[in-house]
Amino acid sequence: MKKKLGLLLTASALSLGLVACGAPDTATTTEQQPKNEISKTVETPALDIQVTSVKSGYPESYDKDKQMLIIKMKIKNISKDEDGAGAADFVVKADDGKTYDVYGLEAKNFGTAIKAGQTIEGQGYYEIPKDTKKVTLYYEPAGKKQAEWQLTVPAK
Repeated sequence: MKKKLGLLLTASALSLGLVACGAPDTATTTEQQPKNEISKTVETPALDIQVTSVKSGYPESYDKDKQMLIIKMKIKNISKDEDGAGAADFVVKADDGKTYDVYGLEAKNFGTAIKAGQTIEGQGYYEIPKDTKKVTLYYEPAGKKQAEWQLTVPAK
């Protein structure tokens, strides 16, 4: 009787082990989905910066092979002194490996001084290839990288 019970328990353990090994790997599935860090706040030495929305397909891109990416941000000065921020302090690296600066012909790009404790909101415009699916946004004032976000480019 004890031999049959032991054999039954061993068979059950082996069955459960085989079922667990045959389950799909969910970690691989999760990694394949593009990361989207909208609403992520990053603290720099003087500013808290949050990406609040991302839009694409803005009609002001005159090149038929490109699209306009509009990134809306909320920025709070957490230092004791006045500081500044503008769309030109950010660059976008597209999934083609190239880096794109702010689109300088767009007058709606933000840029201003921010008093201590004050929060501003603004938009940056970046012209990127039309087939871009994901980008990395870098905050690089004076060429010094201080923050980054992984963003998914929404369909037009």
